[in-house]
Formats: sequence, C-alpha cells, structure tokens
Amino acid sequence: MTWYTGVVEFPPDELLTRRLRLRRPELADAEGAFASYASDPDITLYLTWSAHTSPAQTREFFQQSIDAWDLRMGHRMWLIERLDDGVLLGTIGCTVWLHRVEIGFALGSRYWGQGYMPEALEMVCSAAFEDPRIARIQALCDEENARSARVMEKVGMKYEGRLRSYGHHPNKSEQPRDCLMYSLIRGD
Repeated sequence: MTWYTGVVEFPPDELLTRRLRLRRPELADAEGAFASYASDPDITLYLTWSAHTSPAQTREFFQQSIDAWDLRMGHRMWLIERLDDGVLLGTIGCTVWLHRVEIGFALGSRYWGQGYMPEALEMVCSAAFEDPRIARIQALCDEENARSARVMEKVGMKYEGRLRSYGHHPNKSEQPRDCLMYSLIRGD
C-alpha cells in the first residue's frame, strides 16, 4: 500500500453534526468570534495563545488560517457554529502529519458543559478516519486542564502518557509545562 501519494482528502472544508457546523473561517467572522470566544481569558489559560484584545487581532489570526486552508497545508481551523442560530462557539483545528492528525480546540466558557466540544471532536475524528491514510488521531492538553482531558476521554481517546516540559502555555507560566497525550487509533 502506498500511503503518501495523491491529495489527502482530510480535512474537508465543512462538517455537520446534529447541532453544529464546523466550517472554514472568513474574515467577516472576526468580530463575532472575538466577542464569543477569542477574547475570553478563561479559555486561553491552558492554550498557546493569549486572549485577543481586538477584533483586528482575531482577523489577523483568521487570515493565517484562511491561508493554510488555501494552501492545503499547516494547521487548519474550523469555526464551531451552532446550527439553530449561527452563534460562533469556538474553534477546533487539525494538522495532518502523513498518517496522523493532531487536533486542538477551544470553546467559549459560556458554552462549557453543554456537550458542544465532544460533539465537534467526535465528528472531526470520524471524518479523519474516512481517509484510509489516517491511522492515528492525537491531542494534547496541559497537565492541569481536566476539562480538555475529559472531552478527549468522552470521544474514546486513550491517555498515553505525560510529555515532560512539552508545552508552552504563557497564560499559565513562562516555563515549559507537562502535557498529557491522548490518542485514538483506527480500529479502537
């Protein structure tokens, strides 16, 4: 079997769940995303980026994401949009590395505890495994980020171990922090 020839089908531009639309960002989404989640300091505590201070900062970030989609390389991010009212709830993104996909996510704190992120993550995992070349899906979280760990466990990801001094989470500490690795393997 040849694994690395041709165009990788994953990730698609849009994914739908029962309650959510995961879609590519547009520059026009910046103000809504800023208000909904990008300026929320509660969600960035364990992330590699700080809460945005203006819609212009969110727009700049979105332009980078749009460029990654257009080039079909690098980290590609979907906005998580609630189907019934179009509210932007957060983001989930992935980087494809040959046979594996690494996923990261963030959800506005006012939407925590409503099952949105497990629903989005489960759809991304399902879509990734539709591409026969994808054998592994993985995600990391800060050692203290119990909420993210629980989201990964809810979709069947398995804890693999601690990566010492692996992550840089400047909102928590300037020192590298331990991260927890979770994965889902095709056939799990």
